[in-house]
Amino acid sequence: MWASSSSSPSLSSQFSWILLSLYILGSTTTIQILKSEVNYDEILLEENEKIRNERQTIVNAHWNLETNITDYNEEYLTKVNKEYDNFRKRQYNTIKQYLTDEHKRNMTESQWRQFERLGFLGFSVLGENEALQLLKWMQGRNLSLEPDLNKIYATSTNESLLKDIWIKWRDQTGKEIRKHFINYIRLGNKAAKELGYKNIVDIWMFDWENGDDIKQQVEQIVNDLMKLYEKIHAYVRYHLAKNYNVSMPIDGTIPAHLLGNLWGQTWGNLLTIFPSMQLKPDLPSLDKEINEKLKNWTVKQMFEMSEKFFISLGMKNMTKIFWEESIIEKRNDVEMVCHASAWDMFVMHDFRIKQCTEKTLEDLVTVHHEMGHIQYFMNYEERPTVYREGANPGFHEAIGDLMALSVITPEHLTKVGLLDKSRIEKNLEDLNLNYLLRVALDKIAFLPFAFVMDKWRWDIFDDDDDQDNDDKRIDHMNRHWWELRLKYQGISPPVKRSEIDFDPGSKYHIPAGVEYVRYFVSHILQFQFYKHLCQNVTEKNKLYQCDFYENKEAGQQLITMLQKGSSDRWQNVLKDFIGTSKMSSDALYEYFAPLNQTLTDFIVKNQIKVGWDAKVDDYFIDGPDSSSASKTQIVTTMQIFIITTTATTLLSIFFII
Repeated sequence: MWASSSSSPSLSSQFSWILLSLYILGSTTTIQILKSEVNYDEILLEENEKIRNERQTIVNAHWNLETNITDYNEEYLTKVNKEYDNFRKRQYNTIKQYLTDEHKRNMTESQWRQFERLGFLGFSVLGENEALQLLKWMQGRNLSLEPDLNKIYATSTNESLLKDIWIKWRDQTGKEIRKHFINYIRLGNKAAKELGYKNIVDIWMFDWENGDDIKQQVEQIVNDLMKLYEKIHAYVRYHLAKNYNVSMPIDGTIPAHLLGNLWGQTWGNLLTIFPSMQLKPDLPSLDKEINEKLKNWTVKQMFEMSEKFFISLGMKNMTKIFWEESIIEKRNDVEMVCHASAWDMFVMHDFRIKQCTEKTLEDLVTVHHEMGHIQYFMNYEERPTVYREGANPGFHEAIGDLMALSVITPEHLTKVGLLDKSRIEKNLEDLNLNYLLRVALDKIAFLPFAFVMDKWRWDIFDDDDDQDNDDKRIDHMNRHWWELRLKYQGISPPVKRSEIDFDPGSKYHIPAGVEYVRYFVSHILQFQFYKHLCQNVTEKNKLYQCDFYENKEAGQQLITMLQKGSSDRWQNVLKDFIGTSKMSSDALYEYFAPLNQTLTDFIVKNQIKVGWDAKVDDYFIDGPDSSSASKTQIVTTMQIFIITTTATTLLSIFFII
């Protein structure tokens, strides 16, 4: 413990055995008591309770705003955000005195881990530092698509309209913040060094506990998956060329505006836009049949069905407070945020879901996903507050998606009465192929995109103390973005780009400073978890058919892992659960094995070129504004709204989306 006074301390003989360390600054003398006499458990108990109380306050403020958007609730959230920041700075000043090698030698591993996590503040310790102000400004420039634009990208086959939207969106987003982002790079790296880090990326990677290792693992997985990704890419490119009356690039790439998503990150919408793209297009849509049956359900029945799934695994019932406080349908009397999310309110047994649920298969799967987060919350509830998180930032999303993988199988949907068993059995193999393609277009196609999102930032923020190198990276940062997208995704811009453009800035997570590798990791881990839980459930080589519903052995293994929260290194948690501490693409390849072979046969039969050989120089110009050069007319009906958002840096702690 530390004490300070304006004069030198007097010591009585009864304290002569106490070792004092004196640090004199001006007239202040700081006294440090012998480490062996410090009650670390008592300090941690007190500090964990303090932060729980503060989080309870701030998460309630977030909940109130998202379920009832008013000026008052927004102002109140701003107020408590500031109070929370001030509290964390005060707590940091208490904690930092214990973050020394001498104290570490006297602590248990768990005690040291808690002190480390309590003492990590990132940029908030700097107060209103310039870099932090810039980050908050860019977060406040959150650009929200008008719902009609999302719908256009998910349904339209008008190529010129899609191109117009693609260009205008980037003109109104990334290009607008480019100069601010450059300042953020320079000031942010400077601030990171003041905190003892090499650059901003090192701060982002704190929760990964070995940032260099996770970078190497994700890059290795991207390379391992490239053979499967290239087949999916070739299959999609072949069908897009057939359906659009435009010339495809001769280098084998796909124009980024044709993939059913404004950023080309998931491609599943293409199966709705072009039903003929299904591997077995003659089969009727299962979604339509299921959605018809769900019309006769209530929304509460959908949630009860999800709860039953978890109970069948031996997991917990939803709490009484959950059913009383969750908002599971859109309220018509207030304005609210409808995006589904799961919430830990930091009060005993108070966990909630907020979802404007529609009676569709998509939302039924989302209910299971969000309830998976709730199970995670409930299972680590007894842990100290600093451990009430996923083992790493990717674990929470992996758990939610793990449940969805089991629930969405035709076999499970038959068990719960949403599909006709005789019809499924008759066409099971073909139905599974269509199902696997849909999953792959969202999950496999996503992985190179997710990797590029952070690979680009790792490169751009890499500060080697050479000003010339730093300037060169910044001067070519949009060019580097397209180098990576061409290399890893095989996706090209529909018009030439320049350094006047700033295309990475069109994706919210870039200007908001939210690392993206968590989403990559969740997509890998969910399949590793799934394979492990299914090893005694399904036939060999049919992992994609696994439904671990009612399997209490699988449930108990899952519970044991969830209860740990972040109390141990994630590599240890992973190894204890599945037997290895490394992420791997093996489970993905096993899951998609039938699709992999079917795509190979289709490609050979139709003599489709696989892969691409693209050069960034073919898509880049130096100097002129690429948007002006394209002379594109922007659609008059398109509206892009710039909205002010509340701080986002704490959201992943309090609720999961």
